[in-house]
Amino acid sequence: MKNDKKKDLKKVEDKYFCLLFPGINSILEKFEFPYRITRPCPTKIITYDGKERRADFIGLLDNDEILSLEAHSTAIGKEDKEKFFDYACYMRTRYRRKVHTLVISTHYKDNKQVILKWHNNNEFTIPYKSFKSFDGDKTINNISLKNKNNEELTKSEIGDLRILTFMKSKRSPKELLIKSIELTQEAKMNERDRLHTAALLSFLAKKFITDDEEYKEVMKMIDKSELDFDGILGRIGKIYYEDGIEKNRHEVAENLIKEGFDDETIKRITKLDQNEINKLKQQHSK
Repeated sequence: MKNDKKKDLKKVEDKYFCLLFPGINSILEKFEFPYRITRPCPTKIITYDGKERRADFIGLLDNDEILSLEAHSTAIGKEDKEKFFDYACYMRTRYRRKVHTLVISTHYKDNKQVILKWHNNNEFTIPYKSFKSFDGDKTINNISLKNKNNEELTKSEIGDLRILTFMKSKRSPKELLIKSIELTQEAKMNERDRLHTAALLSFLAKKFITDDEEYKEVMKMIDKSELDFDGILGRIGKIYYEDGIEKNRHEVAENLIKEGFDDETIKRITKLDQNEINKLKQQHSK
């Protein structure tokens, strides 16, 4: 692995979560969250003290309420709780809708609630869900059997492959990651899902496989799938919130412009550059 690929490894999980969001509905379903995301919302937050921050993900739900989704790979401290509270207050004022706050984590072993006591006896309750609540070894056995029988994986099972590295298991995270890659190569799924899954797993390899030669061997495994690996992370922007929500990037950008999204959010969602966004804005203003 080259030196530049070793930089910011501590942030790999955070960036991984951003890549995971296009398939987030299948993850929410696994955690038994009762609603589905229908479209993303701007992630820029202005806190009570006037500071600008960025939420991990904000989306409009199918019950016309708002979800603030935060991803965490470390323990949640008092500052984190206050930040989540700020976000919820801001979004309640901005959208005048009920706001759901949810934390998904690779750190905790059990699903719990995080509570912030903020005024007298008032409490802000933040539910969080951990990937450690899922059995990685059972997941491997289930998907291996479906692969052996040449059965197509469900959306939920494809979601399992994407988060298997973080599940509870007798295997190490590195072993789980390599097993995920092997199962993805063997699995029966459409190329769009295979591309997204390969992108996520190859990205995680930057953190969990630190030996240069071993990293090269894992990348060869992905190359054998005949996917355009060099273009995977660039093309991932073409994938959106699944189940009929995938659209042409320019069409998505046009809709976001009409709804008043800021340029940074549009770039983050569509992967278009600033010049392309400017051109679309000029066309929209005519």
